[in-house]
Amino acid sequence: MALTKMRRQGGNLVLTIPSDIATKAGWHVGIELDVTTSDESIKIKPVNRIARGRKTMDQLLAGIDQAEIRQFNQAVRDEFCREG
Repeated sequence: MALTKMRRQGGNLVLTIPSDIATKAGWHVGIELDVTTSDESIKIKPVNRIARGRKTMDQLLAGIDQAEIRQFNQAVRDEFCREG
């Protein structure tokens, strides 16, 4: 359980979600969330969340950082050349 407080920002009320809670939920900055109410409770869930293992190949490939892959490939190439 984590405690947090509501605060005002402009005309809105803002609820801060602790980082560890967001991480456990698989949330990140910029994620779109659906917020619904029921009596005194709220329910927050990701919009269009795709279950783990259910992404298409295109969705998986879109999440790859091309610069990171190039850097990794260069490091492997450099290491291979040193050994060989």
